[in-house]
Amino acid sequence: MAINNNSSEDNSGNKTSSSCVQESNRTQSNIQESNNRKVSNNKDDYLTVNSKRPCRTLGRLIEKNGRINVKRQVPRRWFWYGRDLFTTIMNAPLRTNVIVFSAVFFVSWWIFGLLWWIIGYVRGDFTTQHLLWYEIGNYTPCVQNCDGFWDSLLFSIETQTTIGYGVRAVTQKCPEGVFLLQFQTIVGYLIDSFALGIFFAKLSQSKYRAKTLTASKQAVIATRNGVLNLMIRIGDLRRNPICEVQVNGLLYQDSVTKEGEILMNQPYLIEFEPSYIHLLTPLIVCHTIDDQSPFYEMTIDDLISKNAELVVIIEGIIESTGQTTQYRTSYKPHEIIFGSYFQNIASRDRNGRLTIDYSRFHEVNSIKSSDQHQI
Repeated sequence: MAINNNSSEDNSGNKTSSSCVQESNRTQSNIQESNNRKVSNNKDDYLTVNSKRPCRTLGRLIEKNGRINVKRQVPRRWFWYGRDLFTTIMNAPLRTNVIVFSAVFFVSWWIFGLLWWIIGYVRGDFTTQHLLWYEIGNYTPCVQNCDGFWDSLLFSIETQTTIGYGVRAVTQKCPEGVFLLQFQTIVGYLIDSFALGIFFAKLSQSKYRAKTLTASKQAVIATRNGVLNLMIRIGDLRRNPICEVQVNGLLYQDSVTKEGEILMNQPYLIEFEPSYIHLLTPLIVCHTIDDQSPFYEMTIDDLISKNAELVVIIEGIIESTGQTTQYRTSYKPHEIIFGSYFQNIASRDRNGRLTIDYSRFHEVNSIKSSDQHQI
């Protein structure tokens, strides 16, 4: 990647936020002009920009926490979501699942309670005469010790939850009650199984493992062994590391075709090395900026005008479960620091054991001409 130094007259004074907004909202002709811009390939000739660049950028595609920041206006959205009900429930917040399943249980108890009451009411089990006959043993109701709706509701809860207090029970002279008992038992098992499966699947989702993966808040661009590289530091906070880690990148930017068609957020593949690793310790992955790189012949102003966003995706296998997890983050132009390197966070204690200081994981240092470049 070649970055031009502006003249001393252009660098005098601070750029305001409004000027950066104007750069981000260039017209189609300006975008075409920036696409055709040719920049020198001198590695020592790049602009040093710090992370506090006073510039407002457009909204991210991927938030720093990995959440996708895309608003979808889908007609009849809930119809399509309802056709994939399991995924819809899995993606819903946990509190929503608790409320939904609590409502399902309550509704099913009341519906079956009403059905038990209807059976007793049609048979006349709640009449005064039959209640007196039941007391002296001359009448057998559908459900023993069930004198009205509330008793029917309690019997419904006891049946579906298999509590079985032993006070209320279906008698052998009520075939419709036997059928309803079987049906409610099956429905209760189905609801319990579905709820248990959903909650277990949500709690065991591999995405929670990604919360202990981390990447540097900023990306840096500097020379390493004489080659210009874009570098990002990644790490795993747990003692049990992620296995078979793969690091991939995509550069999203706006562009204009030769025919004048505006293409928003076009992805360009960014290859990092090493890309297939075992993340035992924090590692700095590098992307070589050469004539094959999407960053080649681009200035920092080009990145801003094209609304560029670097999306980094880390995928790996959880050692304890074998599931695949994915960590996502992104970098806007003001989060790419030129002429800097990451601080060394590794050291050894008195016993020679490697120690990692994660409190300095995101810290970077600027390169000075007299300093040795050490990562």
